[in-house]
Amino acid sequence: MIQVAQILFILSVLVILHEFGHYITAKMFKVRVEKFYLFMDAGFSLVKKKIGDTEWGIGWLPLGGYVKLSGMIDESMDTEQMNEEAQPWEFRSKPAWQRLIIMLGGIIVNFILAIVIYTITFSTTGQKTISVDKIQQNGLAFGEVGHKVGFKSGDKIIAVDGEKYHDFKFVSMAVLFGDKVEIERNGKSIELQLTDEQKGEIIKKEGKGFAGARFSVNNFFIDSVGKNSNGILPFDQIVGINDKKITYIDEFFDVARNKKLDSLKFLLIRDNQEIIVKTKIDSTGKSGLSLKSLKLIQNFNFDNAIVGEIVKDSEGEKAGIELGDRILKVNNNKVSNYKDFKKQLSLINPSDLLKLTIERENNVIELNSKLNKKGKIGLGFKDTKESEYIVRNKMPFGNSIQEAFSQTWNMFVYNINSLKLILRPKTGAYTQVQSPIGIARRLPDTWNWEFIWEFTAMFSIGLAFMNLLPIPGLDGGHALFTIVEMITGKKLSDKAAGHVQTFGMIILLTLMALTFGKDIYQLVVDKLL
Repeated sequence: MIQVAQILFILSVLVILHEFGHYITAKMFKVRVEKFYLFMDAGFSLVKKKIGDTEWGIGWLPLGGYVKLSGMIDESMDTEQMNEEAQPWEFRSKPAWQRLIIMLGGIIVNFILAIVIYTITFSTTGQKTISVDKIQQNGLAFGEVGHKVGFKSGDKIIAVDGEKYHDFKFVSMAVLFGDKVEIERNGKSIELQLTDEQKGEIIKKEGKGFAGARFSVNNFFIDSVGKNSNGILPFDQIVGINDKKITYIDEFFDVARNKKLDSLKFLLIRDNQEIIVKTKIDSTGKSGLSLKSLKLIQNFNFDNAIVGEIVKDSEGEKAGIELGDRILKVNNNKVSNYKDFKKQLSLINPSDLLKLTIERENNVIELNSKLNKKGKIGLGFKDTKESEYIVRNKMPFGNSIQEAFSQTWNMFVYNINSLKLILRPKTGAYTQVQSPIGIARRLPDTWNWEFIWEFTAMFSIGLAFMNLLPIPGLDGGHALFTIVEMITGKKLSDKAAGHVQTFGMIILLTLMALTFGKDIYQLVVDKLL
């Protein structure tokens, strides 16, 4: 529900301000505004009230919103008034340059909103970036597809098409946008050129997270091993493989990717002692260890961890645990990290009660809970400590304005490059286009104002870019015909404008149906699984 509330809040802010851009510019040029709606009122409105010439309302369908101007064929597809003689207060009676400003009013407000949000953020909490130097200090870790297309764990991405980046958020996408990737491998410079098919593999299987930080083996432990453990136990820590000690967890996965493996020799730490376990490898898990069933999990510190997820109808929910709680003890035993917590749960029979000592809003309370048949309580945890790779640059107000313009432009270029990628069929990027349903599922399940405003700024630029596209039915389509009129002196007839608007709306509604349908299908599939 929090994810739904967040996306509705973000959409409401963006739609109201975007349509206000059209409204205020229309009023500037004395164009009558007949309707101002948040969300679409197909068939009926949730709320409506007429003030002066304008009906203000909220529609039931959260697919944007609209401002209906007298004398204009828009989303409402109202063409009746166009058969009557033009009136001075109508949109069609105004000079082309005024109509162009009205059409671009929403887009301009979207850009202004992003600049304002970035300016306030940069001057208060600071500009937050993921430092490329910090995250690449020991090189990067790559997944299976990353290795397949030519990267190796330990590589550093130096530049893409000759451009260097200081914020890692843009690096992985730059690789997908660009042609030439300069990497540093073992102190030597190497150039990679990815084909559209290779980029498609990355997008389909691993996405923009195909490259990431390298994590020490000391931060991971084995959570589960499947049916055939072959001597490997939960809570073991892998520190070596095939007579070679490893420093980073990706080194283990690099070896494990070898499909021809029939056995592996593990160097493990168990109960603070190093042991060697040789195990047979069997992808089916029948006669040996299946590496797919070997689950490794990060051992984060409970000093900074809070409950970030509670499975519906789980034992944890029944016990009264709440989001934001911090677990201090299990059965009076202090738990300092996730491994301690999991170990304590493993000692409890599902039929037994366990006592949880919890810190909630600076108060210490005790709750009794049970485990389900699988020995789980149904909680997920979130580390509240900011990543060591994040850098915050708090700047003076004047500098923050300048940087806000730069950030807005960079995000606009990001949208241009994203569209270019989508229009290259071999990359398959078009399959990743998401509706508000898909976007909502990516939002955090806790309310975070910093994230919400940052996302709103990013989304605002995306909305401005989308509306600039010269597609009939969008602001950019209206603006294009107006610009052509200003150049040629010839205006599109009302009849032709109606046909163009209808064609544009069919395209837009078809695209919306496809993206919504895909995301709804994925939501249903995920729920069933």
